[in-house]
Amino acid sequence: MRHGRTASNERSIYAGWSDEELTEAGIREVKAGFRIRDYGWGGKIEKIYTSPIRRAVHTAEIVGKYLNVGIGIVDEFKEIKMGPWEGLAEKEVIKKFPDEWNLWNRRPSRLNMKGRETLIELQQRALEGIEKIKCNGDYSGGLVITHMAIIRVLMIYYNDLPLDIYRKLDVPNCGLFVLDLRKDSKTSK
Repeated sequence: MRHGRTASNERSIYAGWSDEELTEAGIREVKAGFRIRDYGWGGKIEKIYTSPIRRAVHTAEIVGKYLNVGIGIVDEFKEIKMGPWEGLAEKEVIKKFPDEWNLWNRRPSRLNMKGRETLIELQQRALEGIEKIKCNGDYSGGLVITHMAIIRVLMIYYNDLPLDIYRKLDVPNCGLFVLDLRKDSKTSK
């Protein structure tokens, strides 16, 4: 599940690893919108795993209270490290980094900037987080609350899709996605 809405989401700012809070609207969105049974998934959530970034933790706290389940922090589920783009609005990125922006939109898997994670690095990190959960043996009843980039790279991996469709995947705030974790994630694409 993606975290609730933040001010950066509303202003199209790349938040990256910033420890931003949910907005009041984001809190209401999580409280009103999270109903696991409404998604037609018949399983029981027994544990929530979350990114350590505040917006994800806050979302996990709200959902955990609703479901009456514990929360575990998994560092590997942090958002993509944006490097020089972090804290910038999209329009600023387009102006300051036009070549990189163009590549990001055409072939995002090839973008490699100092201080910024590549998509393959991000995917590998996310898969390491999945392996931690699988090693605990309780992933079948687990819910991961994380960020758009993590969800996108995991969706790509578990659906055997190319990394270059990354920007085409819609991952709204509070969006819930079901992944079949039975695929071996010890080796990335």
